[in-house]
Amino acid sequence: MREKAVLILSEAALLRLWYALGMKGFGDLRFTLLYLMLAGMMTFCMTDVWEQVVPNKLLLIFLFTFVIVLGAQGLRELEELTDMLPSILLGVIFCGLCFGIGYLLSRKTMGAGDVKLSLLMGLYLTGEYVVGAVVYGCIVGAVYSVIQLSRKKLTRKDMIPFVPFLYIGLIIRYLIG
Repeated sequence: MREKAVLILSEAALLRLWYALGMKGFGDLRFTLLYLMLAGMMTFCMTDVWEQVVPNKLLLIFLFTFVIVLGAQGLRELEELTDMLPSILLGVIFCGLCFGIGYLLSRKTMGAGDVKLSLLMGLYLTGEYVVGAVVYGCIVGAVYSVIQLSRKKLTRKDMIPFVPFLYIGLIIRYLIG
């Protein structure tokens, strides 16, 4: 049941995103990148929940996909690509700083896969979308953790997968527009 609800929410988020970007579809570089990140986050979310890991091979596939999409669509729409480059750089810097510092401060209780995934999120989502997705994901994760701690379902030493919260934050950001 939970999986169906998440799938319906992600489809609603994708529809909202499509409308927000002017219904251009896959001819638009921004829409293509945002769609791929939504699909990828669903995959990363499931593997993090089931296996407690963000697979490096999957991260590499998404990195190469980014390069291919950027190259292919960037050749057709060079102006759009050059307009997006500063925002892409800003997204990567934001995620690198936030998650890199978080990784060091958490004494490595945050997984390195979460840090690598956040860098991919910065690439795909650009500075325009990644800040909201990360902030909303952290808020949802914090609320969940407080509730579970108060219900004594978790202790402070328990590990919880973080990618599902980033995925929820991404859906919230897309729904907001």
